[in-house]
Amino acid sequence: MPKEVVTIKDVAKRAGVAISTVSSVTNGHNKHVGQATREKVLQAIKELDYRPNAIARSMVKGTSTTVGLVLSEVSPLFDPVGTGVEQVLTAEGFQVFMAHAQDYEDEERAIETFRSKQVNGFIFMHRSRKASYDNLQALKEDNVPFVVINQGLEDSEINQVMCDDFGAGRMGVQHLVSLGHTRIATFCGPMSDPLPWHSALERHRGWRQTMLENNLPVREDWIIRSPYSYEGGYAAGLEFLRTIKDEQERPTAIFIANDTMAVGALKALLEAGLRLPQDMALVAVGDPPHMAFTYPGLTALELPIMEAGRVAARILVNWIRKGKPEYAQRVLLNCKLKVRESCGAYLLKGQEAEGDEAKLRSA
Repeated sequence: MPKEVVTIKDVAKRAGVAISTVSSVTNGHNKHVGQATREKVLQAIKELDYRPNAIARSMVKGTSTTVGLVLSEVSPLFDPVGTGVEQVLTAEGFQVFMAHAQDYEDEERAIETFRSKQVNGFIFMHRSRKASYDNLQALKEDNVPFVVINQGLEDSEINQVMCDDFGAGRMGVQHLVSLGHTRIATFCGPMSDPLPWHSALERHRGWRQTMLENNLPVREDWIIRSPYSYEGGYAAGLEFLRTIKDEQERPTAIFIANDTMAVGALKALLEAGLRLPQDMALVAVGDPPHMAFTYPGLTALELPIMEAGRVAARILVNWIRKGKPEYAQRVLLNCKLKVRESCGAYLLKGQEAEGDEAKLRSA
């Protein structure tokens, strides 16, 4: 059986004193307690093996060192942000309370709960939807320290840490262009109301601008809109195959705005008999662990999620310890290209190597 938790009330009863007296002793306010009484309290604490809650004590002293981390999603993509936040905050002597808030009401409840615990500040890791942020406005008005990751808010007075979604779109398309592709479609994610995603809009903007800069065609029938999900990617793949039947006009590559979409799209394309990357090359945004274990392995733009957590935590600690900064920070973190089989880069290198060997044999 689990050990019964000893409370301050148990200690007060054992020592025959008021709860406030026990509190004074555990918090070092000994000038208000006589020596004999203090010794009775200490003896009761020892006999009961009472361990005062360090967090509660820090709140009483006004030295709370706790932070509320609110995640809008629990997934392999979001998990690293918690790791990054905890790495910095633990090293700085803070404890992290975590909550999962899928919508506005969940977030409101999480904020109320954490504020009742008198946390020093908040870090929010949002889905990148362009949704209401009245909860954040309330914190701002109350001068509560907080940092937002991943939402792309237009409010310049809110500290934000963002992955460069526009840069991810540019980098993914430019990589495909470098491999010789000139007809590049996109599965672009949710970009329309009621809740458009900032990441989808920015990654699509990166695709479009890079295509135009390279004088490549931007055709509406090469743009497939779909939810960020396995099912959405699979449906996008089927729609792509249904609407573009002419192999002479069909794109030779697809830039996919989300990793889960990419896995669904991969399934649809393989079921249709396409060879990847020989018939169709793929590049996606987002690189959770499963991307390396698909067949073929999916080339992806790795989002610096863990680093975003670290950066947000450093900004928050600085605010808590040094006071509110004069200007809010807006940090943009670059993505990293992880080349695997789906883009055809390795296949192209193999062909080049075979060509070099043939030249050597004929020399």
